[in-house]
Amino acid sequence: MQYHQRLNDIDTAVREMITLVEQDMLNAGAAFLDADEKAADAVEANDRQVEASYEEVEELVMNQFARQAPVAGELRFLLAVFRILPQLIGAHERAAQLARRGITGLGAELPDRVRRLISEQVDGAVQMWRQVGAVYLSGSAGIADHTEADDDELDQLHASLTAELASADLRRPVLLETGLIARALERLGDHAVEIARQIETLSPPATTAASPDGVSYGSKDLVAAFCW
Repeated sequence: MQYHQRLNDIDTAVREMITLVEQDMLNAGAAFLDADEKAADAVEANDRQVEASYEEVEELVMNQFARQAPVAGELRFLLAVFRILPQLIGAHERAAQLARRGITGLGAELPDRVRRLISEQVDGAVQMWRQVGAVYLSGSAGIADHTEADDDELDQLHASLTAELASADLRRPVLLETGLIARALERLGDHAVEIARQIETLSPPATTAASPDGVSYGSKDLVAAFCW
């Protein structure tokens, strides 16, 4: 029972981190486009929580490997979490980068067309992460393909933004900073795709599963994949 409780703890922590990253993106977009200091502060305030969650989950996963020698579904779950963690940290760091640039007033110097493309990139990235979070509990055989299709759209926005910047009359420091922001936004989609690929490996059966100790998990709970 204690073993499966630790697995549940890992699952809960990952879900919370996905939610935090989605919130970070929304706040980072507001911080950049509207120079919203409160939104930027909210992203910064999550730094410690994201880092602490990362360290906690990493330790729990390593302990499970060392003490329990997991197999089958439990092994797939732990390996997937181990691969998801760096993607979550990377996404948070890029959202923080966007938020920090926002409070410098960089967004106010950009032409309307550039601001609109950045806004569309933020919206696209947020939608991708919202989709990833929604399917995390149950898994989805097609989530990776769907997310990659969304990422292709984000890549097209990035290409349009790059072309717009190339023809824009901007100060060189503003141009360079905005180019870095455009790349960070494009990478947010890549992080979501990598997580979707890991979720796909965990697609559980549609029916309720029971663990060897008699504990049942619902079909919408990723932990049901442990006995798959």
